[in-house]
Amino acid sequence: MDRSERSHIHLCVVTPQPTPYRDPFWNTVAEQPGVELDVFYCYAKGDDRPWEIDWPFKFHAEVLPGRAWLGQHNGYWNPSILKKLRANPYDAIILGGYNHFTMLAAAWYARRKRVPYLVMCESFHGLKRARYRKTLKTPLVRWIVGGAAGILPTGQFAREYLISYGGRADRCAFVPNSPDLDSLRREAAALYPNRPVIRQSMNLGNEAVILFVGRLIYKKGVDILLEAFARVVQSVPSQLLIAGDGPERAKLQERATRLGIADRVHFVGFQQPKDLPKFYCAADFFVLPSRTEPWGVVVMEALASGVPVVVSSLVGCHPDVINDPRVGRVVRPDDPQSLAEAIGDVLLARPDKSTVHQIWEPVYQKMRHPVVAHNLVGLIRAILKEEPLNEQVTISDTKVE
Repeated sequence: MDRSERSHIHLCVVTPQPTPYRDPFWNTVAEQPGVELDVFYCYAKGDDRPWEIDWPFKFHAEVLPGRAWLGQHNGYWNPSILKKLRANPYDAIILGGYNHFTMLAAAWYARRKRVPYLVMCESFHGLKRARYRKTLKTPLVRWIVGGAAGILPTGQFAREYLISYGGRADRCAFVPNSPDLDSLRREAAALYPNRPVIRQSMNLGNEAVILFVGRLIYKKGVDILLEAFARVVQSVPSQLLIAGDGPERAKLQERATRLGIADRVHFVGFQQPKDLPKFYCAADFFVLPSRTEPWGVVVMEALASGVPVVVSSLVGCHPDVINDPRVGRVVRPDDPQSLAEAIGDVLLARPDKSTVHQIWEPVYQKMRHPVVAHNLVGLIRAILKEEPLNEQVTISDTKVE
């Protein structure tokens, strides 16, 4: 039977590693009517993301043997991917990026066998990269994106990026790096009555609490956050929670001491995803001052938990997830004064969690996993049937249960 006539479709995903936000989404895709899903990973976990993989998989999930050729977890090559693709008559292949040799091989196979493939992407033109990398990468990206049957950007910035490399605007579905928003909202509601106890257990008192979650590396801009926080506490008593670890931790702790704020800055180390909701519960707002951030899953986690955010303009999700100044502010990167002013404004406004939920509801409904999965599968079915589409398949405003 011609693949365009099948009601049952067999999909394959080739992606870097299991993640606590993407795999629940693949579970939802696998639950769509008539969909069979296989997901192949290049590696299981890395030092930069030491998650405990304790979540369920409702699809065939397999980590392929392989190795990184261009530094830790970059340019990964998993030779068995070609054998896996030959063994199954996949109707479509989804590439979770193009920075691994494994994904390039999957694209080559798809083009050779005329299997439609779609490219996921979170990059955008504003991200800082070395000129030589852009020069070397441009022809490759044009080959991958230009030959794709569809594009799957995380948001507006990534869509513009893919289209500039030859991606088809009429074969586009947004697939944001959304965590499981429904679960986060339920957990936030369950934890909120215990908020005073949670804050007390963290020795936070009654002062305003600012939260950062992420790796302690230069590009996250935590040094700028400390500079801004030192200005804020001169007028507004507050506490700063830093949940994460990394090579910059000792340097950041020394900086906090030099700034005279060490007693107000709590470095709590890396937290497993299942433990983060209590930190969002304790926080009054969330800050991500990154110098370069393709998306920013933690921003969505905060907003889903009813916590307003302040982010830099180089956090790629901000045009898609910040729908009102009452739930989010955007500031210039590397500017502690601008960040301090935004933090001060949020501290003065201090919207409660119910207000944040109410204002953010339209974004929440668009980015729930069932809605995004429904649109993704709809795009693939339309491609297989060669149906005409509008300019793009977007995240629907219709609620999908």
